[in-house]
Amino acid sequence: MGEVVHVVAVTSESSRVLDSIKSIGYPIHKAYIVYREKDSLSAVEEVNRALSSLVDSKILNFEGKKVYQVVWELLGVVRQEIEKGNSVLFNISDADRSLCMALMISAQISNSKLYLGSENGATFLQTPPLKKVNGDRIKILKVLVNEGGLVDSINRLIELVDGKIEEQKKYMAQRARMSYHLNELEEDGLVVTERKGKNLKISVTDLGKAYVVMFG
Repeated sequence: MGEVVHVVAVTSESSRVLDSIKSIGYPIHKAYIVYREKDSLSAVEEVNRALSSLVDSKILNFEGKKVYQVVWELLGVVRQEIEKGNSVLFNISDADRSLCMALMISAQISNSKLYLGSENGATFLQTPPLKKVNGDRIKILKVLVNEGGLVDSINRLIELVDGKIEEQKKYMAQRARMSYHLNELEEDGLVVTERKGKNLKISVTDLGKAYVVMFG
């Protein structure tokens, strides 16, 4: 059985954070303590002192980073833990607004548990089920990320995903399939398309990039 890893947001209330970890009813084998503001450092260090005497703990500094920048980095860490067979819990008891959003998005994408402390103890919060994105669509998103976030035509995207297709019939079938995937990805908010003359410019969104970090 794997370890239980807590991702803990800290802003100013170290005692609230520590109480929530104690009252959630789950073990803790490892902790990532995350913060965004310089003024939070004192509370962060207090939480780290308390946890590091018992478990492996690491501080992650996200000062000045936007919500999805935090999401991308967090999901990279979470993916590594899940691939080791560990389970991840996100603690938003002392999260500021941006960290709260980042942790909630990360918990949903990684299918991890999310909890919140209160005067009556900590409780888990339900998040909406994540829509599955199949392997072909993850491959498209990954290609877009590797190309700097965008390509300037469906033709170019097909070439990057499947290589050059010389036979006209196969190419037309693949173009229709690519169009279908892009429509679905755009509907889910993972890509944005823009018509430029005869070509269709395709860009990956911040949410699409988060899927690549977790699943690509």
